[in-house]
Amino acid sequence: MRGARLTVDDRSPDTASPRARSSLGVIDLGSNTARFVAFEVARAGTVRAIYETKDVPRLGLDPGREGRLTPETIARGVATVRRFAKLVRSLELAKTLAVATSAVRDAPNGPEFVREVERSTGVLLRILSGAEEARYAYLGVAGAWELENDIVLDLGGGSLQLAEVRGGHLHNSVSLPLGVLRLSQRFFAHDPPKRREWDELREYVRETLTSVVEAFGRSPSRLLGIGGTVRALARATIELRQWPVRRVHGYTLYDHDLEALAELLGEMPAAKRRAIPGIGGDRADVVLAGIVVLEELIRATKIDRIVVSGTGIREGIALEAIGAKLPVPATELAERSVAAAAESFRFEIEHGRAVAETAVALFEVLAPKVGAGEDALLALRVAAWMHDAGISIDLWNHAHHSAYLVQNYPIWGLSQREVLLASMATYLHEGDDPPSQWKKGYLPLIRPADLDLAMRLGAILEVAEILTPARPRFSLSGQGRALGVSFSAPSLTNLPPRWGEKVRKPMERIFGLEVRLPHA
Repeated sequence: MRGARLTVDDRSPDTASPRARSSLGVIDLGSNTARFVAFEVARAGTVRAIYETKDVPRLGLDPGREGRLTPETIARGVATVRRFAKLVRSLELAKTLAVATSAVRDAPNGPEFVREVERSTGVLLRILSGAEEARYAYLGVAGAWELENDIVLDLGGGSLQLAEVRGGHLHNSVSLPLGVLRLSQRFFAHDPPKRREWDELREYVRETLTSVVEAFGRSPSRLLGIGGTVRALARATIELRQWPVRRVHGYTLYDHDLEALAELLGEMPAAKRRAIPGIGGDRADVVLAGIVVLEELIRATKIDRIVVSGTGIREGIALEAIGAKLPVPATELAERSVAAAAESFRFEIEHGRAVAETAVALFEVLAPKVGAGEDALLALRVAAWMHDAGISIDLWNHAHHSAYLVQNYPIWGLSQREVLLASMATYLHEGDDPPSQWKKGYLPLIRPADLDLAMRLGAILEVAEILTPARPRFSLSGQGRALGVSFSAPSLTNLPPRWGEKVRKPMERIFGLEVRLPHA
């Protein structure tokens, strides 16, 4: 392997395997953990993690004289990269990019470590500056969320990156020495920490953050958080609250969640914290410092919650590598995701797009009766695009399989609630009744009013699928009590049998509308 740099594909496109041509790897050496992720690259301009592994070399642990990486630390880091390099070879990835962050960046002998990694493993490691790290965090989050005026926070082992977003674009960024491993080593001499140690850490974090947040100027609308500690705290809260969606992406971590976690975990030694679901062994001794940083960031920004993103620096690196256009609106992020799903599962997306156009037209006519806004419209679009995706699994029960794919394939641009609305509308588009377990199983994310909304969206999708081949036009008359339908297509022979009855039934049952058809 020596001398074989993994950042460049030395095979021609003709000899590379199909899997290699559509895949990309990223190695990320952080101060606490190191991760290797293999991404599937879709023609639509998205990346999706298909393999991930991590190690805990703790490059930022116990720095030597003048903050140097010790020989033991270097050996741990090299061993980690060597294992990752073997995986890169076995997965036949066309290209792999490797980066190192705070611990290597701050160490005077960081360049020596980079040379030793390349000599021993063949991996060419790039040391990211704080600004580059913040930019990749921004790109990773922008690949999954429509951003406006937000702050993206990346809490790592050695540093905290804050990226200020204005109008969707990266406006400013800063890297602060507030990583959880760094702070834990500096302030916590006891396990569990003494009250005095908590207070000293909190005062230091508060002083460091206040001036920085004030310098950003404009008050942000949201805090979007990434990093292993943020995700670990989200997983722990999801377990403790028995949240209906198990994915951390899109989970909202509130100030009172952090307060409860601080109270629960703060009195435990690390050995007991390790047993808390979601925390694990590699976060048990550093998670308390992470809670303090997040609590103080919430206080400084006057925002009472952090939206957790499952995408971050590694996705940002991959998206830049494929030239993805960012930022874009949520609708485009969602459509890119669905197009990528169509590549993977081989369902017909053009039919879904046609049905979506009809569904949106009907939604807009029925807007007063639907009683919902842009979030429901986005969910309806996704449901329409993917309503037949389940055919790739089973034709006869495809609506249920489509709903599962909507809920479990990463559809970017949607909140957890919007994903559930889209999934439920997809399930219901064949006219089925909602399962009884929805009412209880999806609380508190979905309220009873949302179940009614999902039924309205499902009815709209059901009618849209039936009528799309005839290019329908819709109107309300009779003081909003009658739905008029006319057609642009010259022939109605491509409509299904008993199409008039199939249109009338959901419109009457769900909306209480009389349906007026030209001929049925």
